[in-house]
Amino acid sequence: MIHIVSNIEYFEEVIKYNKIIGPKKDCKYYPCHFDGQDCTWCFCPFYPCQDGITGGVLKIGELSGKLVWGCAKCRWIHRPEVASLILKSLKRIMKKERSLTKNQLLKLREEILKIFPP
Repeated sequence: MIHIVSNIEYFEEVIKYNKIIGPKKDCKYYPCHFDGQDCTWCFCPFYPCQDGITGGVLKIGELSGKLVWGCAKCRWIHRPEVASLILKSLKRIMKKERSLTKNQLLKLREEILKIFPP
């Protein structure tokens, strides 16, 4: 099943800003992954990737008690070089298309993983 990303407005805002934002030390959750992390993709465009290679795991949600994809140990998307390439790639794709499918995003993720492995 293909899902359309519902947070396209977030991606458009990041693309309009046109640069990675680096650490957001004023955020009450910082650092949620590691000190010095890039916070551009606070809302991960690949969630849920369901691929443990970058540190994510399937776990029981604390509030729901249901299985959820947890990304707390994912460091990959918060590396500046990865965040920058995601921005450039999404900018290129979104010039052509108004919406993105989950499959398109996961394909992009695979391409970037080949360039910048975890």
